[in-house]
Amino acid sequence: MSADDEARRKLEKPRCDAAAVVAFVNANWTLPGGAIDASSASELNSYDDRNFYARTEDGTHAYTLKVHNGVESARPGLLSAQTAMMRHLQKHNVPAPVPMRTNASLNFIGSINEKNKSPVRDDVAYLELTSGGSNGGRARLHAVRVLSWLPGEIAERSKRVKHTPEFLRDVGAFLGTMAKALTSFSHPGAERDHLWDNKNVKRVRSPFVDAIKDSEHKRIALDVLNAFDTIVVPHAGALRSGIAHGDANDQNVLVTVIHPSVADEFFAPGQKPVAPKATPCGILDFGDIVHTWRVNEIAVAAAYFALGAEDPVANVAELVTGFERNFPLTQTERRVLPTLVMCRLVCSVSLGAYSASLDPANEAYLLLTQKPGWAALRRMRDVGDETFRDVLEASREADARGEPVGGTTRWIETR
Repeated sequence: MSADDEARRKLEKPRCDAAAVVAFVNANWTLPGGAIDASSASELNSYDDRNFYARTEDGTHAYTLKVHNGVESARPGLLSAQTAMMRHLQKHNVPAPVPMRTNASLNFIGSINEKNKSPVRDDVAYLELTSGGSNGGRARLHAVRVLSWLPGEIAERSKRVKHTPEFLRDVGAFLGTMAKALTSFSHPGAERDHLWDNKNVKRVRSPFVDAIKDSEHKRIALDVLNAFDTIVVPHAGALRSGIAHGDANDQNVLVTVIHPSVADEFFAPGQKPVAPKATPCGILDFGDIVHTWRVNEIAVAAAYFALGAEDPVANVAELVTGFERNFPLTQTERRVLPTLVMCRLVCSVSLGAYSASLDPANEAYLLLTQKPGWAALRRMRDVGDETFRDVLEASREADARGEPVGGTTRWIETR
């Protein structure tokens, strides 16, 4: 994916309303629970697709109705890989949405379309829509999917979801389980050139880093890219590779929030009330799957769970420690991990700066949303690569000795 593709993903976001999508789905899918109730449909947040939550008319089933952007819609191999990964994770006890089969495919699973000798797509139908972008507003086909609805809440920090050290280790352990499950997964559709793949971070130098106007921010970004050249590139051949989810951020990890019982709320004087407990329960959004270095799975997740943290390095340490409980890293992967975490942050804030440069009317707002990323990067660079690695190692060793969770923060304070 190039800079042009990145721009096209936004320009070719589907233009459609819930009623049209529901009508299309009811015409092309026969779903458990019956037809979709149009009055139940509500739009969900999405970067470049169009997603709707909807229930069946009998109220027994809920689904995500997903209309893909124009770029992904033209890549059936990638869509097939996404479907295969979702089903693979489900089989390996990692909750993920289940793609529902279309009416056209129910009797032809695994067969060949005699007209063009291509495999029958069992979970995708194509809706003709008018979209912007390179086709000049002409009609084009957009891939539509119906996905089973996963109950839960997103893992974004909130009053209900506290990013405690215990929670971060639980998220890390969940992602380690996912990474372990993906070691037995392969699909040619995930073998692609993807701009958001950390392996390709040097490509954000131009035009994305060039779009950063703040001189200090640009210096930080260039320092990280230089560190990638000196720390990561020499060890690239020793890093394990495989297919990764590629975007396990706090918007794509689902959690179940367990509230304290009524009895727990009546606590003795001087004691704190029992807080709700959030537990990871699912993974969403397979738009960034790619064949990459396996360590990038936790590097990407750690970058996003560090945002807004009082101590981003401590957050990364807790997440990585949990991850290694189920998917131990090699010594080489541990060495390059801090740099890869910062590389993902540089990619995110650089592309944000580029987007702002293309939208002057919203530039101030778009740059404001990048502030947590720059704050985390500045703190990580101030800590330095060596100390960053020391913190990760101290946390992992303390966990192996059975020490209480949260010791990483105390280690930093004493340091």
